[in-house]
Amino acid sequence: MLADVFFGSLPVPLHVEGIKRMHLNSEEMIELIQNRSDNSHLEECPVCRQQLEEWKQLLSTLSHSQLHDAPPAVLARAYGIMESPRPKFTEVLASMIFDSFTQPAFAGARGAGTARQVVLRATEFDIHVKISGSPEDLMINGQILSRGTKEFVNTATVHLVRNGARSQSVSLNGFGEFEFTNTPSGLLRLQIDLPNITVVGDLGSEELFKR
Repeated sequence: MLADVFFGSLPVPLHVEGIKRMHLNSEEMIELIQNRSDNSHLEECPVCRQQLEEWKQLLSTLSHSQLHDAPPAVLARAYGIMESPRPKFTEVLASMIFDSFTQPAFAGARGAGTARQVVLRATEFDIHVKISGSPEDLMINGQILSRGTKEFVNTATVHLVRNGARSQSVSLNGFGEFEFTNTPSGLLRLQIDLPNITVVGDLGSEELFKR
């Protein structure tokens, strides 16, 4: 009885039940190539000798790498891309340069009247803030202006932090404006998330909102 053992697409016929095998299988071929066995069957079987040569050629091809090193210019460019510094987010503390409850108005401060006017400054931005309403129900309107250009800053998210916890979050409109409503008084702070930078500015203590 014959059984077929397949290695790839080449069948290797074998004799079983004590009958002598006709040809060498792939494992025996590899052992011969690696000088781990000595099989006299090759001397009398031209088919196995041909298959052995084909195995030698295949293993020789696999043992030689077909990869080539990239040119130095390409390697240098790749290293430059990998080592390029990534943008880092930094936090900047804005300083209060005007507060209508503690200072007289000056040219450039937005709004007038009894509402509290605050101007915060950080790097190249000014944040104009108006706080109105009662201490239990404040309305906070603001606008972020760039001192270096005439364009409005409109790619930012503004968070209102009350007593150390975020209370509300809004996005700027096309004119760089934002608004918070229904806000009780407390220790209020603005956190403005701009591209690659976060600006934090205090709006003062709770006592300032009771005037």
